[in-house]
Amino acid sequence: MISAALGALVILVISVLTWPSRNSGVGGSGRVGSAPAPQVVFDAPAGTCLNWTEPDATDISQVTCAEPHLFEVTGKTDLRAEFGDGAPFPNTEQWQQLKQQRCIDVSRQFLANRFDPYGRFSVGAFTPSEEGWEAGDRTLHCGLQQPGPSGKLYRTTGSAASVDQSNTYEVGRCLGINGTAVWDPVSCDQPHAVEITGLVDLGEQFPGGYPPEPDQDGFLATRCADLTAQYAGAPTAARDKGLVTYWDTLAQESWDAGSRKVNCKVSAQLPDGSGLAPVTGSVKGQVTVGREPAPQVTSPEQPGVPATEPR
Repeated sequence: MISAALGALVILVISVLTWPSRNSGVGGSGRVGSAPAPQVVFDAPAGTCLNWTEPDATDISQVTCAEPHLFEVTGKTDLRAEFGDGAPFPNTEQWQQLKQQRCIDVSRQFLANRFDPYGRFSVGAFTPSEEGWEAGDRTLHCGLQQPGPSGKLYRTTGSAASVDQSNTYEVGRCLGINGTAVWDPVSCDQPHAVEITGLVDLGEQFPGGYPPEPDQDGFLATRCADLTAQYAGAPTAARDKGLVTYWDTLAQESWDAGSRKVNCKVSAQLPDGSGLAPVTGSVKGQVTVGREPAPQVTSPEQPGVPATEPR
């Protein structure tokens, strides 16, 4: 066991190393501080679920995986073969590469090779602090977490080894908009990019092997039109309000990992076709479709900070 005195941990989320230790400022450079790491992380074996509510994770604790949680430990990996005693502390880009190279393999092993690279879970890691690194800590603590498009973490329930990894949202959820791109979930009365109108289990239609995407499209074109009509209240409701029905498909890797579910959804294009238009209001009622791109998010919330709204 590595002593907690070796220093702070930092969480790697999505593409940036910005989780602050309790001695570093939120929204700063992302430099790791010197606060002691919580012993609960060092003690956690694979399959342990962790949760916290504070932005700096000072209240991190073990919970049962049946409870809402932000991180499930999948195992550890030792970096000593690549980084000896005199090796400099990795920079942000190196940590990201290490997370992808090592933690995907660790997580695949934990999931019996059934990790969906396009699914609801992303790999994350707790890393040594600079002080811990200097003292000899070379252990990467890998895990799975559920991020939104901005990098905010959303709580999940159940172990990743037993839940459906399909990257879907519940019917009625609206996903926000950042410029012309899909963003985190918001209320449908706020500007958004997408509204979820249906959930389809492709395994029911294709009980055999993986269906090629053209076959998925052929089935979903009809199925999603029907589900959207039911959801919106009329067969032409979406079209009459300037919205287009479309859907997700599954890649071979997702199918092999056990994912079977996809979403039907509605959105609108900008007049020049440059991307998604901001939509305000649900397709069930009055809808306003913007003709200009939505504002860009210039100061996104700190990645890793728990989201208050469910995914």
